[in-house]
Amino acid sequence: MCGIAGIWSNFDLVTQEKMVDIILKNQKHRGPDHTGKLTVDGITFGHNRLAIIDLSKRANQPLVSNCGRYVIVFNGEIFNYIELREELSDYYDFKTNSDTEVLLACFIKYGVDCLSKLNGMFAFAIYDKLEKILFCARDRIGEKPFVYSEHPTGFYFASELGALYSTGVFSNEPDEIGIAYSYLRNFRHIPEPFTRYKEIRRLEPAHAIIVKNKKIVRKWCYWKPVLEYDSTITEDDILSLLDDAVRLRERADVDVAVLMSGGVDSSAVASLMVQHGLRPKAFTLKADDEELNRAIKVADLLNIPIEVYKYDKGLEKKLKEEMFRIYGEEVRSPISHLAALCNLISKKGIKVVLSGIGGDELFYGYSGAGRQLLFSFIIRLLEILPQKVLVSFEKIFSSNRNLKLIFELAQIENYKRKGYLYRKEAISKGLLNFDYGYLLDYWAQLVKESKFYIDISHWLGLITENAHSITIAADLPGMMFGVEIRSPFLDHRLVELAFKINACKKVSIIRGHTHNKLILKRALREILPMDILYAKKKGLGYGLHANQHYKPNHS
Repeated sequence: MCGIAGIWSNFDLVTQEKMVDIILKNQKHRGPDHTGKLTVDGITFGHNRLAIIDLSKRANQPLVSNCGRYVIVFNGEIFNYIELREELSDYYDFKTNSDTEVLLACFIKYGVDCLSKLNGMFAFAIYDKLEKILFCARDRIGEKPFVYSEHPTGFYFASELGALYSTGVFSNEPDEIGIAYSYLRNFRHIPEPFTRYKEIRRLEPAHAIIVKNKKIVRKWCYWKPVLEYDSTITEDDILSLLDDAVRLRERADVDVAVLMSGGVDSSAVASLMVQHGLRPKAFTLKADDEELNRAIKVADLLNIPIEVYKYDKGLEKKLKEEMFRIYGEEVRSPISHLAALCNLISKKGIKVVLSGIGGDELFYGYSGAGRQLLFSFIIRLLEILPQKVLVSFEKIFSSNRNLKLIFELAQIENYKRKGYLYRKEAISKGLLNFDYGYLLDYWAQLVKESKFYIDISHWLGLITENAHSITIAADLPGMMFGVEIRSPFLDHRLVELAFKINACKKVSIIRGHTHNKLILKRALREILPMDILYAKKKGLGYGLHANQHYKPNHS
């Protein structure tokens, strides 16, 4: 895990290099182990390194290929780097044991198609001195950040908005559209590609760009899951793939710990780590007594040490201010307690922790999933009715807000329904300057083959709406203190598998009670006790924020 930076501008090189120095200084917390800088063909690259794989100096960045043609700066981890290295061993003469060099070699051999080979969380830039092009990409789920600007003075990029803005190049003109999004429905953050500034963008998850002559000449989405049900998927398939995702994320040349909430997802991750022969230290928060007792029980069952941190609420204001400075804009999701925990973990000398983030999005663990499933069935029955009939029913039930809305939505294509809800809310708030359904429609059309609203909704929650509680929460609190949080449930193979599972196997209503994540819990029966699997959902830090505690809303 690291911080990256690059400037390809019209400024003289002395000025340009000073600006890169400013970026690197402001995001040094991401990589306190080494700071590197290199100027090639008028482009200045910078890197803050958090050494995790191949701790030697030879793996420092920016890294230049053996032939001298390519330069890379890379933030993240390529978890399948060992397998890729073996595949590329006859093609490239490796000088390091790092995943960075494997990524570079993979690009040299496969070009932009290398993205399909990668299992990891990443944001990187590779420059080709012969073709004079810069290739930049971000991982499929958006675990690692990448901010950039195609500015009149050149092309700029960094890992953090606050660091990039600190160069002084950019106007502080606010992006009213991005800011407005952050107050609509489920968003608690400004979603990609927007930032709080009009002149700076965030590269979307699963997107790549090519820059030539300081201008973006191509931008594309390189991945999407297929939301078509596959009845052959078994509980064993889920467990096997989760097991492999955990195994890959255990790879490090430093100690690896685990975040424990006492819930299903983090307990499963910890259990699989132990099955792999590890004895990771567990870290948890003292918040809700019931959740704490579960975490301690799981740690005792696994015979792993657990450290309990009591959150000092007096630190909350300071932590929030620091998160705002680093992230560059507000994130209205209570993750300050996680930042405080990561500070403790860093002080213990731990650089890598595994977490259970993402399991609820893939296997429908939130409380509203039962209602969404019921709605999905109702709307499928209604949508076969003629348009005229639906319009008539909408008028008949105009005095009943919920029924009227159901008949409204039945007239709209499934993948456009959530976008419609955003348009409707934006208009009700007087936001007429933009089509606020556009962003939801963009992501939803990638999976428009899905026939159930619940699946489209959870895909949108994962990839954009709930980033504040998924990818931002897995990057910002940890990287404030040089701690890398790895999330096995966000392995793209598991994402693809999960979205092929019938929603009825994830959420079932039995004797009037909704059971969430049912197929996952059944897959984990052999490794976790029943009282942990079927306990009431809470989460790491549940109860710390009392009435203001935020639970992601999948609606």
